[in-house]
Amino acid sequence: MVRVHRLILQNLPRVSNGKTHQFPTLSDKRFFPQLHPMKSSKLPKWILWLLALAFLWIAYPCARVAFFLISDPIPDEKPRVEETNFIDDASGMNPTRHSGILELPADFNQSVSLLRQTLAQALREGKKIIPFGARHSMGKQSLKENAIHVNLRELRAMRMEDGLLRVQAGARWSQVIEFLAPQGLAPEVMQSNADFSIGGTLSVNAHGWQPGRPPVSSTVEKIRILTADGVLKTCSRTENQDLFRHAIGGYGMMGIILEAWIHPVSNEILRSSHEITTPSEFLNLWVKMKKEPVRLAFGRLSVAPNSFFETILLVSYVSTDETSRSSVGVKTGFATSLSRAIFRASLGSERGKNFRNLMEGVAGGEAGGTHPRANLLFEPVRIFANNDPDKIDLLLEIFIPQEKFSDFVPIAAHLLRNRSDELLNVTVREIARDTDSALPYAKEKVFGLVMLFTLDKTVNAEKKFGDLNRDLIECALDHGGTFYLPYRNHASSSQLNRAYPELDSFLAAKGSTDPQSVFASGFHDYLLAARKEPVGNP
Repeated sequence: MVRVHRLILQNLPRVSNGKTHQFPTLSDKRFFPQLHPMKSSKLPKWILWLLALAFLWIAYPCARVAFFLISDPIPDEKPRVEETNFIDDASGMNPTRHSGILELPADFNQSVSLLRQTLAQALREGKKIIPFGARHSMGKQSLKENAIHVNLRELRAMRMEDGLLRVQAGARWSQVIEFLAPQGLAPEVMQSNADFSIGGTLSVNAHGWQPGRPPVSSTVEKIRILTADGVLKTCSRTENQDLFRHAIGGYGMMGIILEAWIHPVSNEILRSSHEITTPSEFLNLWVKMKKEPVRLAFGRLSVAPNSFFETILLVSYVSTDETSRSSVGVKTGFATSLSRAIFRASLGSERGKNFRNLMEGVAGGEAGGTHPRANLLFEPVRIFANNDPDKIDLLLEIFIPQEKFSDFVPIAAHLLRNRSDELLNVTVREIARDTDSALPYAKEKVFGLVMLFTLDKTVNAEKKFGDLNRDLIECALDHGGTFYLPYRNHASSSQLNRAYPELDSFLAAKGSTDPQSVFASGFHDYLLAARKEPVGNP
């Protein structure tokens, strides 16, 4: 207002030559130009349209994520419930009629006694027995038609003994981590999720995302296993060695693993870092990364259309030389929910996948920052799991010798491009040579490519997935690789025997240890059928 008053005073009417000038009004632009700014020039319509389209292009994936954030929340933890007459595994596609489910009690000695009685009953009645834990396998590894299924979930006691974790087979890794973390300890090798049982992990000889480490068998000092003759045997690399190497990675076919002694490590606080590279440079960067004190690491191949299998996000966690004794818990807050929404919203959406790839490249995956080792290992499957009852999450895993990785990836990309809508994730993990188990999948230092698909729960979708799986397995075999056995039984007899030439001797050991095949599963049937068929074309 001061400025307006000054303008008025400066422009008051003056008398000149006897004439009085007219008093100016506010509408007079000559005296009050500040009150009449010039009209701004309009942008061309085509620029406005481009801006609108750009806004919509950015807004769509954000809106899609927001929709999934609201409509597809993290599911609650729900134990897998057995039906009265049927039991299934994580695939949701193997409903199997059972002949009873034996729930073992928490008391170890009572459980052993009950198992011996059940063994005698099974032998009398000509029935089969199969143990199970969390049932995260997908190819009837823990299922058998008309068999007695043994639930080990109550056998979960654990304690420290001479620096080792002594743990019963029914315990989940989440329970192990909760026990170890306050002591400043954590598992050395385990899967990327904590839902699995100890017995199940040993039975499939799972690997983790610990660089330079063999599968979990490398951390096991000894086990106790109940064999078909009812004898509880202690097995290690120096005692009952042959049974040890056939039971770990033996898929429950040699007996029931009841207890294990496992080496833990320090629960170090780890700091993450990440960078984006290409398949051709991945191995060199991985080797360079391992010169640092890296404790956990993985690669993630892009499944985004604009960089499909052309870039890899490499995430590593380096020791800070500090140890945590804090308790652990499942994180289900907003940040975790947002990560899930970005992940699930990418299903079937090209722009959703591009958006997710952009976000992960910026943030470095879902767990950037500084975290204790135990916290990083504590994540349950349900955080990113499918919620749609008409769809199912299925996994497959291919192992490729490290020097063949860059050759394999482009061929796999060609096979997978037409299935990119269903392909949600491909992680890359290093596994060192397995020298412990009788059916090794890591016969040398390999990269494991874990592929997650979300499929319609239909026969046709399963058939197409099987065709794709066989194509990928064939490609892996051509590159000197193998595939993982806990998933769908899609491999042909030829592929199975080429990937696992040890299968004959493994089944011979099975016949020697369990001559009446009292411990049997649908997966065991699959292996037997594969050996009966002639080895020919896949």
